[in-house]
Amino acid sequence: MKKNSDAFISTFPLVWIYTLLVGGAIYFIFDKTYALSFLLGSVTSLMTMSMLYKSSKRVLQSDVSGATKLAARNYAFRYMIYAIILIASALLEDLEILGVAFGLLSFKIVLYFNLLVLKRGENK
Repeated sequence: MKKNSDAFISTFPLVWIYTLLVGGAIYFIFDKTYALSFLLGSVTSLMTMSMLYKSSKRVLQSDVSGATKLAARNYAFRYMIYAIILIASALLEDLEILGVAFGLLSFKIVLYFNLLVLKRGENK
């Protein structure tokens, strides 16, 4: 039986595959602007989830008061990155905010799908 942390780690390469497939489909169906916007959102999502994974390891090794401050600081930093990316996509003509927002959700979409597949595999 795989743990959820194993599923979290195994999601990273799946997100790259998802990003390439969906980004390519968006490029051919819509245009380059939406594809680049999706790519920016998806890469940002991967980066922030990687930061979350690394910081959670540090939080678990810290004492309680230090862990609380570290977790809050990392949480705020990740959301600041999301805000900067979304604001930049809203202000720049070369990016679409909807494409970026959809890309930001890519890690969660793939993670939930991965957990669903792993859970169905355990039930058989």
